[in-house]
Amino acid sequence: MKIFLLILVLLYAAVISYIVFMCLKLITRPIRYSYEDCRSAEIENGFADAIRKYENDWNREAFELPCNGVRISGEIIRNPKAKENKAVIVCHGQKVNRYCSIKYADMFMDMGYNVVLYDERYFGRSTGKISTLGQEEAKDLKEVYAYTKKVFKDDCRIGLHGESMGAATSLLSLQYIKPVFVVADCPFSDSYKLYEEFTIKNVHLPPVLILPWVALIAKHKYGYDIKNTSPIKAVENSDVPVCFMHGTSDGLIRHEHSEAMFKVCKNKKSEIHLYEGADHARSVFVDRERYRKEMEDFVKKCEKGLC
Repeated sequence: MKIFLLILVLLYAAVISYIVFMCLKLITRPIRYSYEDCRSAEIENGFADAIRKYENDWNREAFELPCNGVRISGEIIRNPKAKENKAVIVCHGQKVNRYCSIKYADMFMDMGYNVVLYDERYFGRSTGKISTLGQEEAKDLKEVYAYTKKVFKDDCRIGLHGESMGAATSLLSLQYIKPVFVVADCPFSDSYKLYEEFTIKNVHLPPVLILPWVALIAKHKYGYDIKNTSPIKAVENSDVPVCFMHGTSDGLIRHEHSEAMFKVCKNKKSEIHLYEGADHARSVFVDRERYRKEMEDFVKKCEKGLC
């Protein structure tokens, strides 16, 4: 009987260990799609015209920045329609790269903005052994922001747009910088809360059995502090206006994450827009014109100093 119990305990420990390391791998070393993968997907999703302009018409200047032990690859896109000294930095989500930011860049180009696109660490042409879902990426964004100021001079007014992990990165960067605005498309409010929801939905085990070990290993092996990577705390401590965009059918990051952050926004001109039936990062696909208009109206208010 004792041997049988011991075998059960060992099997249980082995199963939990396997799940912990698989979760950790999904978090820190997710799939990386190539430029061609993302290009094809964006064309299929109806953004062929934006891709064509990016590849053939836009004035693109490549840059590479040393950031916290990695090198960040990106592009400055100078807009001939820009009548004012203003720029937006667009941050992509996990698994993808700057090609998935082009559709948003196109909207901002039409609004007269210079644009900065870049690959977050671990993705695209940027280096990095792991992804930290916003923790280190926010520090990288701080450097990209400083570089943008250097290129366009200190009086440049800079906004941020982020999708998914890029949205969380943009919000977390409010600990370090003060942009004119942030457009946050389907961000999570707190990484530990996100992982709890993921564990319940996909692993079908109580998070208390898995996450403490994931958090412990992530912190000691990679320096990634899951428990303290919390965009909602950054939002609470900032007065930058934020426009939240989120689909009501988001199966990865529930729209309640955006609603919770909207409630703690200090700037009363912050906004939230929910897209009925939109899945994760699909709001712009569900109603592109509405998305463009709501974003443009919000940005114009911020430009006029109304935020």
